[in-house]
Amino acid sequence: MGATTLIVIIVVVVVVVLLLVLFFASRRRAAQRSEEQRERSREEFGSEYERAAQERGSEEEAERELRERRGRVERQVEPLSEGSRGRYEEQWGEVERVFVDNPQRSIELADRTVSDILSERNFVSDAGQSDEETDRSLAAMHPDVADDYREARGIRAEVVARSAGRADEGSDEESTEELRQAIRKYRAVYQRLVKE
Repeated sequence: MGATTLIVIIVVVVVVVLLLVLFFASRRRAAQRSEEQRERSREEFGSEYERAAQERGSEEEAERELRERRGRVERQVEPLSEGSRGRYEEQWGEVERVFVDNPQRSIELADRTVSDILSERNFVSDAGQSDEETDRSLAAMHPDVADDYREARGIRAEVVARSAGRADEGSDEESTEELRQAIRKYRAVYQRLVKE
């Protein structure tokens, strides 16, 4: 074997090794970018990202669906007029006044007020839309607010179910504390929806 052949073989081996190094480095960078994108999506969409990924079976599908949903919701959602904002501020004042004497009624008023705001702002696209669809619309733009809304409604439902199932036998203090937690969640949702 001549010197020229040996040089050609060495050059080919070096080129192949360099190509392999470049190939694996680019795959690694692509994987890092993909992971960074998933992290940004987790931060952007919060728990809704995990929910969608579990439903879809794929993080890529979840991200695509959430971005599409956000675009659709952004096109349909409208801000409140000043008149509506003032009316809801009065309603919320009533929610807080009623809480002192009748926490359960206050929570019902809070739920109705937030539901009315969601409807007026077009987070609810039609009267037949389920709570889950409304949650998804809200979560597309405000995942943290949607989490608060789900928690508030869950607490409300538990307390209502418990109070319907007992005949003045248990502790109202426990229910009142739970309703206080729910009202805080509803207030956070209300404030976010009214201010924008």
